[in-house]
Amino acid sequence: MPAQAGIHPPPLCFARLLACRYTVAMPKVSIMHMREERALKTFSDAFREEHPALRFGRYHLHAHEAELVSPLGGMTVFWLYEGRGEVFLPAGYRTKEGDGSRLPAEYTPEAIDPALAETLAILRDGQDTLAEGARVPVQAILSRWHGDVFLGDFAGDLWKLEHLPAPWSGDPRVHDALERLFGLCFAAGYSRKTHASWEPIMEGDQLIVAGEERLRVRGTFACLTLDNANRHTSHVPAAMRLRFLKDTSGGCNFDFDPFRRLPLTWYMDRPGQQDDGVNFVNSHVVNIAKETSPSHFHPPHCIGEGCAQNEFYLVLDPGAYALHTHGRRPSLVTYPDLLDLSRFEEHPLEPGSFVHIPPGTGHRGLDVFVNVITIPGFRPHNEYYMDRDIADHCSNGPYNADLFGLKNYTSIREFLTPAAPR
Repeated sequence: MPAQAGIHPPPLCFARLLACRYTVAMPKVSIMHMREERALKTFSDAFREEHPALRFGRYHLHAHEAELVSPLGGMTVFWLYEGRGEVFLPAGYRTKEGDGSRLPAEYTPEAIDPALAETLAILRDGQDTLAEGARVPVQAILSRWHGDVFLGDFAGDLWKLEHLPAPWSGDPRVHDALERLFGLCFAAGYSRKTHASWEPIMEGDQLIVAGEERLRVRGTFACLTLDNANRHTSHVPAAMRLRFLKDTSGGCNFDFDPFRRLPLTWYMDRPGQQDDGVNFVNSHVVNIAKETSPSHFHPPHCIGEGCAQNEFYLVLDPGAYALHTHGRRPSLVTYPDLLDLSRFEEHPLEPGSFVHIPPGTGHRGLDVFVNVITIPGFRPHNEYYMDRDIADHCSNGPYNADLFGLKNYTSIREFLTPAAPR
């Protein structure tokens, strides 16, 4: 891994950017390894200057039992990146897992809400009226419906749906049913545990404690942690294990196993929502092959209310899930100056690498198995695809020619002032 010239401060929030232009130097990508505790602390302290409620850290448990708590009395997310262990989940515990592999026998799916069942029936019977782009997310939602139960979380599919132009169906009744899903998503998909037991956890899994909650764990593992002092409850179950989550990779790659699972996703109460709502962080674990990876950026200024989107890579070992990469070397390509796409850097990565990609930085992951973490979350209409522009302005840049058609803006310059378009 190349030496990093110091830890750079995080991006300015929207309120402070109102007075400045893109001529101000943008923050640089920060790269460290999770074992570099001093570098991680330095970065966390700098990030807190612009996000006072948030604190990154590292938690390591070595061959014994402990209780996870939120050290700030708020909400803490633990992302395992190394090792294995167990978590103790009590009787009555509710989870939104089970739409991937089946949950253990001690879990019982809750009966489906009649309002959701009625809405799903309208969508099932009206699939031939759907707009082309709406078919995949709707089919993914319907695949979780099993008679009198519904398993798993479909917020990620609603996020995809919301990015499509309305109407999403030629039948107003079907379109209205799709809009109703936004209000039904929170309460859907739960299974309840009938008796207490220890359950395995491993790399890629996510644990959460909030307020006065405590979570018993044992084993030998290491986690990236994120504390939010201002959040005292969680809308996400305490444990989200990748093996129980639906794979939404959407295809296969030559010599590269697809994998995309969302332990924490963006919730929207309604289509078109632009504020953060309950979202302050997001996470999805994905095996990124260069053949299907687009170069993109998140605008340096906030779209909607809140702060601009920061992105983080927590690199995992693909061997933990028996994923095949056939000797490929993981890396991250970055474009630090959106006005000069001839400048790019390629950073080699390895399991345990932790990377901060500030807003306004072009980037593309190559052949890497990674937990992509975003603050405040995967904002709707906030990802812009730049492979076409890279090819036009940098003939030797590592662009993806197969994805030129994804370009979804007119000029990058439009995004470099606070009044960024949607």
